[in-house]
Amino acid sequence: MKAEPALTDLLARRTLDLVRTGSPSGSEDAIADHVENFLKEHTHPRDLNRSGKAVTALFGEGFPLVVLAGHLDTVSHRETPESGIEGERLFGLGSSDMKGGLAVMMSLGETLSTSEAVRFKGSLGLVFYDSEEVAYERNGLRPLFDLEPWLAEADLALLMEPTNNIVELGCLGTLHARVTFHGEAAHSARPWTGRNAIHMAAPFLTRLAELPERKYPEGDAVYREVVNATLATGGTQPNVIPDRFELNVNFRFAPDRTSDEAESFIRSLLPDEAAIEILDLAPAAKPRMDSPVLKILVQDSNLQVRAKQAWTDVAQFSERGIPAANFGPGIPEMAHKQDEYVLVSNLVDSYRILLDFLGTE
Repeated sequence: MKAEPALTDLLARRTLDLVRTGSPSGSEDAIADHVENFLKEHTHPRDLNRSGKAVTALFGEGFPLVVLAGHLDTVSHRETPESGIEGERLFGLGSSDMKGGLAVMMSLGETLSTSEAVRFKGSLGLVFYDSEEVAYERNGLRPLFDLEPWLAEADLALLMEPTNNIVELGCLGTLHARVTFHGEAAHSARPWTGRNAIHMAAPFLTRLAELPERKYPEGDAVYREVVNATLATGGTQPNVIPDRFELNVNFRFAPDRTSDEAESFIRSLLPDEAAIEILDLAPAAKPRMDSPVLKILVQDSNLQVRAKQAWTDVAQFSERGIPAANFGPGIPEMAHKQDEYVLVSNLVDSYRILLDFLGTE
């Protein structure tokens, strides 16, 4: 096994290579090429496939089959600080969410399939996919369940989402809705001759802001439901009363609600004069600690366990009855931040924890 300084440098360099390969949602071709070429040159899978912008690889034989899955895409920012390393921090768009996790996946595939000192305890599947950061219907993992039948045979799926190397169970569901208020245009000097659509939304926005926090506990996982207005559009001119005002409302709902129940709850908040269109709706996933394989990971590595306060593709595996959890080196609080970074030490810790879990010397 590589010495610690060499391993640190290797994981940092691979993460930077991925960060510097731009991959906003919908533009993942270059990073998919990068991953595919790496797997061809540095690993020996028994099955390697490219499907569109997704890459899958299968290693080893037998029980257990553990799947590590990570999305290739990032959100887009107009201005992002230059990528690089300052002390323990590796900066760059996607460093925490989740290119550090991708680098760990790639390096595990290399070590477990080429090292003379380390062998698989079972089988390993690596899944790199596109379009996780956008609407659920575009998610690149969805078609892979039909294209790669071995995914359904997994004894455990770990989503390499940013968790600070804590096992995060389940996930929140997410709903995006367009809420529209229709008023009547008029000159802003004579507002009584029209009806201000932005002002019409004020009671609804106040209601959202004053919603009491709802917590849903289940075992070691406690989820917090949150509803936020995240986008607002209205008005045509500075001196015209707006006749239309649109809000994007995002509801992150707890695993005790179905998707239909989440939609009904949002509709119950609306005043009569508001129109609503559901733009995106992805299910929540309940926490599962009934997987013997997950219990081994948690107990042998003495890992912390908590709820996943976000939506992840754990939901897709859970819908199909496949035990799944979130575990990755990224920092959850840094996801989607302008100054996003991952700790280099987290990359090393994640790699070593998973190598001990997946391999035997």
